[in-house]
Formats: sequence, C-alpha cells, structure tokens
Amino acid sequence: MVIVTLLGLSALFYLAGGGMDQITQWAQTAQRGFQDQMALGLRALRAGDPGALMAFWGLCFAYGFVHAVGPGHGKFLLGAYGAGSDAPLGRMAGIGLISSLAQGASAIVLVYAGVLIFDASREALQLAGDIWLERASLIAIALIGLWLVSRATRKALHYTMAAPVTATGGGQAHGHHMHGHCETCGHRHSPDMHEVAQAKNWRDMAMLVGAIAIRPCTGALFVLILTWRMGLVWQGVVAVLVMALGTAAVTITVAATAVLAREGALGWARNLGRLRLLGPALEALAGLFILFVALNMLKIF
Repeated sequence: MVIVTLLGLSALFYLAGGGMDQITQWAQTAQRGFQDQMALGLRALRAGDPGALMAFWGLCFAYGFVHAVGPGHGKFLLGAYGAGSDAPLGRMAGIGLISSLAQGASAIVLVYAGVLIFDASREALQLAGDIWLERASLIAIALIGLWLVSRATRKALHYTMAAPVTATGGGQAHGHHMHGHCETCGHRHSPDMHEVAQAKNWRDMAMLVGAIAIRPCTGALFVLILTWRMGLVWQGVVAVLVMALGTAAVTITVAATAVLAREGALGWARNLGRLRLLGPALEALAGLFILFVALNMLKIF
C-alpha cells in the first residue's frame, strides 16, 4: 500500500511539473493517427476485405484506450472519488466500466436521434457533443465536487462535536438502551445503517455515471457518423461499444490505483492514531480537486 501511495504522489508531481502537457500532446497526435487508420479500415470493410471488421474493431479499442489516456474529466472524476470516498475496489471498477459503456451509449443515442429524428448534420452533431454536452457534463462534475466538499465538512463537524456516549445505571450505554426500547414497539422508525449505506452507494454511482455519460466521446461520434453514411450501422454500434471498453481499461486502472492509495494512507494514519479525521479530509481534497479540474476545463479561471 505504501508503494502505491508513493507512486500516486510521484504521478501527481509529474503532472504538476508539465507532464500532463506532454501526455496531452502525445494523446492528441495518436488519436489523429487512429482516426485516419479507422477511416481506411472502414473503406476496407465496405469493400469486403477479409478480416477488415475485426481489424477495425481492434483500432476502435486502441483509440478508446489512447483517448482515455489523454485529457479528459472521466478518469479525474473517478480517480478523485476513489481516493476520497470509502468505495471499495470492486465497486469503483464497476463504476469505471459502466460509465464508459454509458458514454458510448450516449454517443449512439445522440447520433441516431439526430440523423433519424431531427435530420441533423455532422457539424450540428459535433457541435452538440463537443460544446453543449461537454459543458453540461463539466457543470455536473463541478457540482459533484461541491457536494463532496459539503459532505466532508458535515462529517468533520459531526466527528468533532459528537458527545460521548454516557452509561446508565444498569451498565449499558444510554443510546443503546433507548434503541433497544424502540425496537420493542413493533415497527421501525428509520432505515437501518445498511439500508442508508446502500442508498448512498446507488446515489453516488448514478451521479458519477451520469456526469461522465452526458458527454459522448468525439471518436465515437466520428465512427458512428461515418458508418451511418456507409450503411454499416450495426458494425458502427459495436465499434463504439468496443471503443468504450478501451476507455474503461484506463478509467478502471485509475480508479483502482486511487482506491489502493487511499487504503495505504488510511493504514498509515491508523498506525499513528490519526484515522478519525483523515477520511473527511481526503474526501474534501477530492472534492476540491474535482471542482478545480471542472472549472479549469470550463475556462472559468
């Protein structure tokens, strides 16, 4: 766990020192190259070349992977949430997969609703995806950041202001005694802790997936528009889902690394007896990071 934490900190220093600009330039160059190759692959597929379909899908997977490595808010959102929340590794991996597939699905809905219902042009679809839907996604992500900061603040205040449990004359804690008395009245007055946690988990998952899925991938729009024009509809739809799996490979890795780094930090704090407020502190830092990234991508500052 300590090694993962050190690697995570090293990665942050690398990005802060200009590494993100280098990654961005490499990713953008690679994406343009893959788009050219995908266009050639579509021509080969339309011509009926043997093996062209699998080769095209392979290019789409690679494009999704490279696209996710470059600048984008999805991996930052999931990475920060994984570092700042108490979500386990399996759940974060599931959110990474579902959000990537949902992003691909949103591209499919946008393109085919646009061309079949609204008779939209390629330029109109690109404008909707690259500007309006991206802004909506970033605003939603900024709100998630604010919400995480607010939740962490409430937790910290609760931990610092909570009164100690007092004992009754019978040797039992007063809170436990009252709880046992209420359970004997024949019905429950509130959901138990497991139900509250489950509701929070589903709510968090829906917000994360929704914020990412609002903005479809540019490469998915490119593929869907070309395949629709060539009459390769189902091949294009499958290609976008394969592309989403390539994106998921990166987002899952980022989310998993964040969870492991968080567990390492919590283990270190537990050994030092400083565990109680570290959780809210990590959640607040994650929320501030998400808010900063979203506002920066919105060009607000």
